[in-house]
Parts: sequence; structure tokens; C-alpha cells
Amino acid sequence: MSLCIPLTTIATLLITAFSLPAATAPDRKIDLLADPSFQNWIFHLSEKNSVSTRREEVAVINKGVLQVTGKGFGYFRTREAYRDYHLVLEYKWGQKTWSKRADRARDCGLLLHSHGPDGSFGGAWISCIQAQMLEGSMGDINVLRGKTKEGKLIPTSLTCEVEKTTGGHRWKKGGTPVTFPPTGKSVASIRWKDRDPDWKDVKGFRGRRDVDNPVGEWNRMEVICDGTSYRILLNGILVNEGREASPAAGFIGIQNEWAECFIRRLELWPTGGFEQTPGKASTDSDPDIRPGP
Repeated sequence: MSLCIPLTTIATLLITAFSLPAATAPDRKIDLLADPSFQNWIFHLSEKNSVSTRREEVAVINKGVLQVTGKGFGYFRTREAYRDYHLVLEYKWGQKTWSKRADRARDCGLLLHSHGPDGSFGGAWISCIQAQMLEGSMGDINVLRGKTKEGKLIPTSLTCEVEKTTGGHRWKKGGTPVTFPPTGKSVASIRWKDRDPDWKDVKGFRGRRDVDNPVGEWNRMEVICDGTSYRILLNGILVNEGREASPAAGFIGIQNEWAECFIRRLELWPTGGFEQTPGKASTDSDPDIRPGP
């Protein structure tokens, strides 16, 4: 007897097998920086690669502004899983960089749809669909498939419309739909639409068509996860997107990779519920926004 099971069904069964926790869809704004004690966060930091693993030396919330010091190597993530949200992040780079990235492009990131065991990807990261925060590559998407203790890849994938370039795949609306990572691979990157072909991994790099503001100035990144769709906007401009995200829910993590970053907003809104004017970060005078440091 022959059985034909749709691939989507197989993927769903595999995801379920990894015990994805029940996820919350926000029905009002959720402020993820409301608690300076980080009681609702779990820290996963590499003892070997971190300058410090002491929480108070890695991340501090002061007057509502989160300082990611850059001394950590790893991430911290929410205890609760989320789905169907409009994430709003307002950030600016600090001056300090550390260790092997002291002279490299500042690096951070949002680890979204995180699932599976902590440290399942290379010991330092978690299976996720990452919204990249890297100088010159703001808005890249990285899909990370961690491994189980038995060495099996944890199902994680995203389909994007892309064009192939000398530097890999770049998002292009109407391009060829490709599912990432390829079969058997553990990681894939989808470059944002105007990433500079001459990008270099050097501190302070600026591409010719970068849409983020210079170091020390505030930016707004939005990631809209609606069902299985995944869209990234930077200062109001759509820079990358995908569909058929699997899983379509998970923990929300903040990457730590030896670069100082300040975050004054990290909010989840219901999809369709964020109506502030796009295009740039809020001003310090806005009553809804905490003052910058």
C-alpha cells in the first residue's frame, strides 16, 4: 500500500514533535522592556566566548532603555512564546565593541520564532528565523536550524522570493521562490534588497543604499509576523520578506555578539494595530516613548 502525505503535513508533524510551546497572540501592546529585573527572560551565554556572563554586565534596563553592553556572546529570550504580532524595535548603536569583533561590523539581531533547546545551534544560538542587525546588512534574514542531542536537524524554514548574486541570495519582490535552508543544510541567509555588493566586515561600514541612520542615531525596525508571513521594515521601508515560515511562532530573543546597542522600544502589537507614522524612529519628545540615555 502506498501513502502520499503532503510535505506541509510532514513539516507540521515534525514541528509538533519538538514540543513548540503554546504561543500568545497579543490583543494589545506588550512592552517587553517593562521589567528591569528580567524575570521574564532566559539568558544563554557562552562561558568560553563571552567577555562576561554576569547578567548585570551583559544587559541593563535603565529608565526603560535596554543597554546590551556587548560583553556577552549568545542571547537572551522571552520565557513566553508569541505569534501573530507586529514587533516594534527602536535602537541605536553604541561605541563599544569587544573581543573578535572589536574592529568588525557591529552585530546584534532579533531571534524570532525561536524554538527547541537553548544552544541547539552551535552551542551559542537557538533554532530561529533571525532579523539581522549588522552594519551594512540591516534587515538580512538568517534561518538557523539547530540540532537535537541525537544530531538531527530541528525543522525551521522560510520561503523567499530571491535573485542569486555573487554574494548569495538577495530578496527581490517577484523573484524566484526558494525555501531556505536547502535540504540537509543548517543555515541560510537572505540578504536585504539593497545590500551593498562591496560589503566588508569592518566596524562602521556603510553601504551606498543603506536606509538605517548612522551610529548614535535612533532607528526603527519593525517585523510583522502574520500567520506564516514574515516582513521586515527599517525606518518605514520594506527591506525583506518571506512566507511559509515554519514554525510561525516561538520565543523572542536578542542576540549578543560583542557590540554595544541601546534599545528604547521593544513592543509587540496586534497585527494591524500599530498605526504610528512610519518612516523614522519616534522623537524623544513623543509622550509614548521613553527618553534615550
